[in-house]
Amino acid sequence: MPSILPPDSIYDNEVPFCRVVGLERKEALEKLFLQERISYYIVWQNDSWWKRFLTGTKKDVCTFRINKADIPRAKELVAEMKGVHVRGSRK
Repeated sequence: MPSILPPDSIYDNEVPFCRVVGLERKEALEKLFLQERISYYIVWQNDSWWKRFLTGTKKDVCTFRINKADIPRAKELVAEMKGVHVRGSRK
C-alpha cells in the first residue's frame, strides 16, 4: 500500500517553548505537562563552568520543546509558575 506522505518529507512541528532553571521546577513542569497530555522534549543547556560563572546562571538549566499546536494551552498552564521563562514573552 503506498503512503500518502511524499518521500523525504520532514514534518517538524516542535518548537522551543520555555527555559527552566532548577530541577524542582523542571520536575513540576514535567508533571503538569504529563497530566495535561502535552508532549515535550527536554534540551539541557551544556555551558562550561567559566560561562556559568561569568553569567551567573545555575547549572540546571533546560529548554522544553513542545508541539506548535499546544503552545496556547501550555502558556495558560505555566502563566503563574516561577522560574519558567516562556520564549517570546516579557516576564
